[in-house]
Amino acid sequence: MTLERGFKIAQYEILESIGSGGMGEVYRARDSRLGREVAIKVMAPHVAADPDMRRRFETEARAIAALSHSSIVAIHELAILNGLPVAVMELLEGQTLRQRLKSGPLPWQEAAQIGAAVADGLTAAHARGIVHRDLKPENVFLTKDGTVKILDFGLALRRTAMPAGLGEGPTVAHTAAHLVLGTFGYMSPEQVTGEGVDTRSDLFALGCVLFEMVSGRPLFAGSTAQEVVARLMTDSAHDLTLLDAAAPREMIAIVSRCLQRLPANRFQSAAEVAAALRGLISGSLSSVVGVGPGRRVRRGKSIAVLPFVNSGADPATEYLTNGITENIINSLSQLGGLRVVPRSLVFRYAGQQTDPATIGLALNTRTILTGRVSPQGDYLSIQAELVDTSNESQIWGDQFRPKLSDLANVQQEIAWQISEALRLKLTGAQKKKLKKRAKVNPEAYQEYLRGRHFFNSWTRDGFRRALEHFERAIDLDPTYAPAYAGMGDTIGSMSYYGLVSPEDGFPRAQAAARRAIELDPDLAEAYATLGVGTLFFLWDWEKAEQHFLKSIALNPNLAATRAFYALMLATAGRHDEALEQAQAGRQADPLSTFINMSVGWVLFFSGRTEAAVAELLHIRELLRGEARDEPGSVLIVAYEALGRLEEAARAATNTVCFGVPLDGEALLRAWQEGGAPGYWSERIAELDRAPLPLSLIHYNYGVVLAHAGRVDESLEHLEKLVDLHHGGPIFFAVDPALRLLAGHPRFEALLNRIGAPRPTRA
Repeated sequence: MTLERGFKIAQYEILESIGSGGMGEVYRARDSRLGREVAIKVMAPHVAADPDMRRRFETEARAIAALSHSSIVAIHELAILNGLPVAVMELLEGQTLRQRLKSGPLPWQEAAQIGAAVADGLTAAHARGIVHRDLKPENVFLTKDGTVKILDFGLALRRTAMPAGLGEGPTVAHTAAHLVLGTFGYMSPEQVTGEGVDTRSDLFALGCVLFEMVSGRPLFAGSTAQEVVARLMTDSAHDLTLLDAAAPREMIAIVSRCLQRLPANRFQSAAEVAAALRGLISGSLSSVVGVGPGRRVRRGKSIAVLPFVNSGADPATEYLTNGITENIINSLSQLGGLRVVPRSLVFRYAGQQTDPATIGLALNTRTILTGRVSPQGDYLSIQAELVDTSNESQIWGDQFRPKLSDLANVQQEIAWQISEALRLKLTGAQKKKLKKRAKVNPEAYQEYLRGRHFFNSWTRDGFRRALEHFERAIDLDPTYAPAYAGMGDTIGSMSYYGLVSPEDGFPRAQAAARRAIELDPDLAEAYATLGVGTLFFLWDWEKAEQHFLKSIALNPNLAATRAFYALMLATAGRHDEALEQAQAGRQADPLSTFINMSVGWVLFFSGRTEAAVAELLHIRELLRGEARDEPGSVLIVAYEALGRLEEAARAATNTVCFGVPLDGEALLRAWQEGGAPGYWSERIAELDRAPLPLSLIHYNYGVVLAHAGRVDESLEHLEKLVDLHHGGPIFFAVDPALRLLAGHPRFEALLNRIGAPRPTRA
């Protein structure tokens, strides 16, 4: 049956037909009760007449309904219309991966991003015992906002009691024995032959999809199904040469492992595939030379300290396990001859069960440290194990039962024993630092760990709670230098984001950093805090650089120091040096939002705006799913600086630009109806409606009003920003968005007030 426009099913009104397939017709409809548009899939009559096909349709609906994941199309409800099953689903706008591939192969980075998202969706399905069995480009949907969705669970197989996604169980789909279902060219060998199928069959299909995305053609092709099957079953080594020129060898290794003939030789879970692909994207797979059984991975001395597991029942003690992990990472990162995987990478494994070989592949590390922490009254039980990922053998292991009062020293002891187990050649100073006994009030130390835990959330409430804990730590132990450094970091961040007055906040942050240095002259973090305040509040580029260089000398692996130093160099017009520092920071911490953004900022401030756009698009994909879309904010400003206002409007959809919620559709309409004047008028209106203190959006007003040609009003806002002694004015001289003001007497006077260097543009 065909449904006409206006036809109603309960609260759903049919708007138009949007596609059809073997199972039935799909319509766009409006849900009058919830005021949203949905997709309605109606089973075709000839399909409904077949009991097995009808069962498959219902299986798909139930399979999707059992899942809730951003990478799987959502189903809202099932209904019966004239005896036909109807599924009401999430309405997607965009195109299938098959449609996208008609334009040619994808850049390997984009293919890896899509593959990782698909693997995430499969992980969720497999955790519920659901095997897709028909993964192919037609069943991968790319939405306009960049989300990846898995479609069509019509062949889904539900299994029960499947340990680790591998065991056998009863088939809910009631598939006949040895019946072959799926799409030739993407089915695994065991699926083609009708043998037992488990989650690893989906991973074979994912390998085929990855190959096709990068190469632009199917791996198994032929004029007939028999030719396709013959290639699949007779090729002992799949021809991956088409990937050689298009992708790094690590991508080839990942695809190869997915395509292993024997399921036991493939990745053993979709989570492992996602981890490997994200490791490749982040750059932590640069030394992988092979994967799979019997292949050795050559790596230098390296270690990943995985998040210690909290074995206690109280989630409030999570700060202890996170703190132990971070402090061991910090201690080891200061040793020469050892590459330590940064926090942002290892914390993605929190709560995951993944085998050491896969982690070694994903993080490009030879060794991993795992641990479990169990609070027992005034004591902690800590079990730690060091594993060689190349052969999954234990190098070292020990159990500790310290009092909470001695926790800081146990972490140092673990770091020391690891250095001994790895036979690191340490200098006398490094040995002395590792063996040094910490003298800190145990309650103060726990307050410090709580403070760092909340600071890392990087939210308004997180900053507030972090400051409370750092202050308590100092009250308990006024000689504990790291607590002062933490206080300085927190107050400095709050000052920049307008949560406290800059005139009050930055001096307090500076005082805390100086006190930390008085107590511990070798504390690299404190010098970085001092450098930030000196740059953003005192506007003193020369002294700020001295502090940043001192911090880097004490600990070259502090990514945040590199990023802030890069911004200082960029605002001084030293563009090549700035990019070098930003990239060094990203190498040390490749998944941190702030560290990645420093690369985009440096390109933008150097005047390489097109390059900045490309970088920001990459960062946005890399960090998709983060609570704050900072790449999107800068992307809008970059498009605006280039005069590409339509793209800016499209990028503004669902984006908060430097604290200001933007309505992308309204901006696009304003552009289409009124050109540039209409666009800028709408931007100003959105600033006027922004629910923020004026002090936070003076910079925004300055930029937008300058673009709108209202120069005097723009300058008034920028002058107020300088009067407030905010940190933003350090960017005035290099911000392409303010280029229209260059040479204006009032603008030049502002640059003189802050003592800004006058850089030349790249």
